[in-house]
Amino acid sequence: MTLDSYFINNKIKKNYLEVLAVIFSIGYTALITYGIELAWACGIIGAGLYFYICFQKKLYAETSLQLFYIGTAIYGWYNWDSGGGFIVKSLALKEHIPYIIFGLLGVVIIGTILKKSTDAALPYIDSFTTLFAIIATLLMINLVHENWLYFIVIDAISVLMYYKRGLKLTSLLFVVYTLLSINAYFQWS
Repeated sequence: MTLDSYFINNKIKKNYLEVLAVIFSIGYTALITYGIELAWACGIIGAGLYFYICFQKKLYAETSLQLFYIGTAIYGWYNWDSGGGFIVKSLALKEHIPYIIFGLLGVVIIGTILKKSTDAALPYIDSFTTLFAIIATLLMINLVHENWLYFIVIDAISVLMYYKRGLKLTSLLFVVYTLLSINAYFQWS
């Protein structure tokens, strides 16, 4: 094997993983939008693939987020089976204020730690998308309608973050996520 073929094969392997991660991630979001239980399996597989990809790209907060996604997909799947299915609820605006304050404080703290202690790329943006995705995911697995508003913002910001890290296909995924989140907001109402 020549050096050139090694690098070409390695690049194809990395793109192949990203393609699979994108497919399973879109499957998760599309299926959850319409209350289809298979979404949780797609979420677990997609998050597992993105765990590896994000670690390779030094997006450490996003790497840990993928572990969180795996855990919440397992919980969501269990909660779905035991909780009687797909019954959406809504929270008042004032009930979201603590989530937003907690998220912003966390961004400052974790972003600063990542900036000073690691070679993390985009530490504050990475922290923002990670912390607010945790909040939105917790709302989602408990079928709170407004989770989609959080995801619309997170997904739009993630387009830029992944593009800057050279993950153009994943950046495109987050364009699709933004559109799916807008659709899901209306589907869940």
